[in-house]
Amino acid sequence: MNKDSAFSFGVPYSLFYIFVFMTMGIILVFWPLWLSERGLSKSEIGNILSIPPFLMVLVSPLIAFISEKSGYSRTVLFTTALISSGFFFTFYFAENFYFYLLLQAGASCCFLSLIPLGDSQTLKAVRLYDLNYGRIRLWGSLSFIATSFGVGHLLDTIDINWTLWLILCALIIVAFFSLTLPQLPGEQEKTSGNPRVFLRKPSFLFFILGAGMIIGSHAAYYAFGSLYLTSLGYSKSLVGFIWAFGVMAEVLLFAFSNKLFKSARSLHLIIIGSIAGMIRWGTLGFSDSMILIIGIQVLHALTFGLTHLGSMSFITKHAPKDVSASAQSLYSSIANGLMMGLSIFVSGMLFDIDPSYAFLAMVGMAATGGTIIWIVTKFVPPSSAPPAKEYTHQELP
Repeated sequence: MNKDSAFSFGVPYSLFYIFVFMTMGIILVFWPLWLSERGLSKSEIGNILSIPPFLMVLVSPLIAFISEKSGYSRTVLFTTALISSGFFFTFYFAENFYFYLLLQAGASCCFLSLIPLGDSQTLKAVRLYDLNYGRIRLWGSLSFIATSFGVGHLLDTIDINWTLWLILCALIIVAFFSLTLPQLPGEQEKTSGNPRVFLRKPSFLFFILGAGMIIGSHAAYYAFGSLYLTSLGYSKSLVGFIWAFGVMAEVLLFAFSNKLFKSARSLHLIIIGSIAGMIRWGTLGFSDSMILIIGIQVLHALTFGLTHLGSMSFITKHAPKDVSASAQSLYSSIANGLMMGLSIFVSGMLFDIDPSYAFLAMVGMAATGGTIIWIVTKFVPPSSAPPAKEYTHQELP
């Protein structure tokens, strides 16, 4: 396939990521503000937002299994997006905490399944037609940046209740573009390895625990960052910019990661992410300086981006090729699922007492995770295997 054909073939995938991450930008940045406007306390919001990460450990693999076995991957994507939009629409009629809890579980589990489902389709096309995954996926991050900033400006001029309708519009567009993805021929991939042999290794389990805690330390910011910043008197447009600024730093890190960290050890990258997390969450929880809070957002490139990069590199270098997908899925389930869900739940309770307590807990999580990874370095020798070209399972920016 020539360059022009590859570009045109990749356009539908780029559009899909644009609108998925547009939806993500609205939900992640402004949905807690909408829930707060409906009269929910911070602990109730924490309980509501902590349920989906736990459930996605079971639901996402089930939806992926249905997509893979049915052979109707585009239909599954379309249906999942529509079901998610249906749950979000019902939020308009919700009046009590338990109804919100139920709807959030359904809406988010379906929505959070869209990215790994889309990744599966995109990476299959990358293998078949030699497309550039990084270039396609980059449009998702750019969309998140534009949405965070743009919707923040919009919500400064219109009512916060419009957040729900913006999410619905974005999800309907996602459903439409899921049907425009090219129909791909089936691939027969045979694996002979048994992932349980690898997953029994204590060093790998401790790696997942340590890296998962560092990723999980983002919970207070992801769930309550917007509420915290608006409580400091920041406008919604400024809150959107602060989120966008952090993701911009992450995009730059990934753009130059091959040159910057070509010879770096994977676990050392994760430890750097841990140290950056301690600085970032400590500063965010104990300073109300606008300049300082905006400035430390650049550390998102390290706390999330470098930790994710190091984790995917470690799995690629140390996991046998025929079980690397299972290893990545387990890492994603622990980091973005169990750890994130537990951290959001705890953060919600602490935020009701004092926001600084929640961020202090996140400092502790980042420090503990980094300590565990440092211990793993003593037992796992460096690998000479080349780094992977693609890093997937990045459900959050």
